[in-house]
Amino acid sequence: MLVIRLTRTGKKHQPNYRIVVADSRKAVSSPYVEMIGHYDPRTKALVLNKEKAVDWMNKGAQPSNTVAKLFVQEKIEHKSIKVKIYRKISKKELERQKAEAEVEKAREQAEKEAAKEAFEAQVEAEKAENETVDPLLAAADEAIAEIKEEAAEAAEEKSEISEEKVAEETEKTEENAA
Repeated sequence: MLVIRLTRTGKKHQPNYRIVVADSRKAVSSPYVEMIGHYDPRTKALVLNKEKAVDWMNKGAQPSNTVAKLFVQEKIEHKSIKVKIYRKISKKELERQKAEAEVEKAREQAEKEAAKEAFEAQVEAEKAENETVDPLLAAADEAIAEIKEEAAEAAEEKSEISEEKVAEETEKTEENAA
């Protein structure tokens, strides 16, 4: 892709720029396709071949932001000239944005907590509805309780029978010993 950009020339602390058409993938100081003008920022002197600039933009070359500003200054109109406006954000503005972000975050957190509490309340209400006596569940609980009681009684009887057998055998061993 071709771009129209500035290439620095001149001495140290005395900049001059060439307005060149170059490949966007190449370095700024690399060879360019064509020079279409030059600019001296100290005197604000601009020499530009407007026809070549428009011709290259028609071919698809995109001007850099600085070159686009220079084209606007020279009253060159083309659809590919787009000047981006960058503005510095003051500390007050930055603090206000941070405060707004914190308020938004707190509001979202409160909404999440409210939704969570509403969900928990809904779950508790459903549990309360389900806790009403269900005849099948009540019958199943009674049957389980009866089975456990019968098993406990059977275990008691076995232990009583085994105690009687142990007592009988101890009597027999005593009689045999005597």
